Amino acid sequence: MSMKYEAQQIYSWLYRIQDPLGVGFYLIEGADRALLFDTGFGVGDIPGAVKSLTDKPLTVVLGHGHVDHANGAYQFDEVLMHEADFELCRLHSSPEFRDNIIKGLTDSGAEFDFDPSVWRLAGTGNLKKLAFGTVFDLGGLHVEFLDMAGHTAGSSGLLIAEHRLLLDSDSANEHCWMFLDETLPIREYITMLERVSQLDFDIFYTAHSDAPHPKSDFQRYINVARNASVKKSEPYSAGEMDMSILSPYVYTEDGVSIVFSERTLNG
Repeated sequence: MSMKYEAQQIYSWLYRIQDPLGVGFYLIEGADRALLFDTGFGVGDIPGAVKSLTDKPLTVVLGHGHVDHANGAYQFDEVLMHEADFELCRLHSSPEFRDNIIKGLTDSGAEFDFDPSVWRLAGTGNLKKLAFGTVFDLGGLHVEFLDMAGHTAGSSGLLIAEHRLLLDSDSANEHCWMFLDETLPIREYITMLERVSQLDFDIFYTAHSDAPHPKSDFQRYINVARNASVKKSEPYSAGEMDMSILSPYVYTEDGVSIVFSERTLNG
């Protein structure tokens, strides 16, 4: 398996960079500066991929602390994230979490073109606190760091005012995991969706899809979260991941799914 990154230019100012292990993250380029949102698993040369797209000074922001979004942070001098996810990021950047990724690649027969012994010990890199509401001026583009807590306590989004576009990492999507230990109660997730849906944007992009989503999809996410119940759901599993201790359920409505636990449903 090649650990090369592929870039898709969505607009003249926005790129989606595809991580070799399947997740996507985004590069926003203004007249003066650029901003990278998320860093994927970090198994390839992310700074090299970015430099092939822009030579502008770069700010790196993490949407939340999970392994598939934050594990490339160590490749940069400084990475910004809301402090509510610092401990989660440290856990998901630990050798134990990275060992699971290495094992999965090994079991699949992948040939590494990175050094797994170095990667497993790379840690979080230099995390710095970023407050919700911060606005980055990239030169002709103003990017606001939004509170989108739910999937995790520090989950965030970026609102690009001039283009009425939202990037939301994993904060709101068609198959949202709302059952993990770090997940907030579903009632708080719904409140966040209602609040963000009132902001000035027309479309949004998520980490696990390269498709543009209309703002109206937020109402679908609200509906499925409101209507979820154990009675209407099925037990959830995801490949070889052992989730039995969390006892998750999946509820689907109007082509949208939410994965939840009794704790998050009733919290």
